[in-house]
Amino acid sequence: MGMSASQARLLAITSRMNDIELRSQQIANTKLRLADESDQVAQKYTNALNANKITMTKYDEKGNTSQVSLKPSNLPKDYQLVNVKTNKKVTNSSITSSQMYEMIQSGQYRLEKKQDVTNDNGVTKKEWTEVSIASDPSLGIASDDSKFALAEAEYNAATQKINNKEKKLDQQLKTMDTEHSALQTEQDSVKSLIKDNVDKSFNLFS
Repeated sequence: MGMSASQARLLAITSRMNDIELRSQQIANTKLRLADESDQVAQKYTNALNANKITMTKYDEKGNTSQVSLKPSNLPKDYQLVNVKTNKKVTNSSITSSQMYEMIQSGQYRLEKKQDVTNDNGVTKKEWTEVSIASDPSLGIASDDSKFALAEAEYNAATQKINNKEKKLDQQLKTMDTEHSALQTEQDSVKSLIKDNVDKSFNLFS
């Protein structure tokens, strides 16, 4: 291979190696994003498993008890969910039991109950007052398992999708690493050939 051909081949090899290195960095960045996505999927699944809801114990005519999952749409008339900032009753019927629990836990909403309150003058009347779950014997907290199956299915599907993407990226990296190694070897060989040609030319004219 002549000097000009060797130089041209060296430039082509170097360009291709640079392309591979850039692509490898892009794949590495994509894998980092997949890792973040995987963390988000896992956190969503964990949140679903740890979801709680507010329940109310109800009694029938025979004294039998039943647990009802409370949400704004089925709160008894003497209970209401209130926005702390606006001091307005929440009436959104799409809010679930677990969402209502999270809203109250956030401190941005409160649960109120209409009950007898006696003022300083000894006058008793019904007023809305904040009530805690712990202080109201009819209220309780339970795990919300209504979406466990759905959360698990979504988690498994999302995890499988991420794993498939990672496998493809790993295969691409492996292929590029092999090509990069081969190009590195060829680059060293061409550099050596160019050096030999330069040395021969130098010796010829010295």
